[in-house]
Amino acid sequence: MNKVITIHEAKTHLSKYIKQAKAGQPVSIGAFGKEEVILTVSNPKKKPLKLGIWKDRAKGYKDEDIIGPDPDIIKDFEDSANKPFPE
Repeated sequence: MNKVITIHEAKTHLSKYIKQAKAGQPVSIGAFGKEEVILTVSNPKKKPLKLGIWKDRAKGYKDEDIIGPDPDIIKDFEDSANKPFPE
């Protein structure tokens, strides 16, 4: 079990204890010898986000094909607007 340091000690030497935690040694902070919190590394290094992973998957499409109104949907919408609402 780690030695429990006081809150005052942790505040006074915070940078030292952060370095210790980053090195993989958790630091126990508490009062009256009872552990209240543990200072550890929050998240190990994550892989960077890889951008553009979908750029090669949409081959053969043009912006004109994707962006713009669909004539069939517009026709269905306009046709439904002319019909009476069922009761």
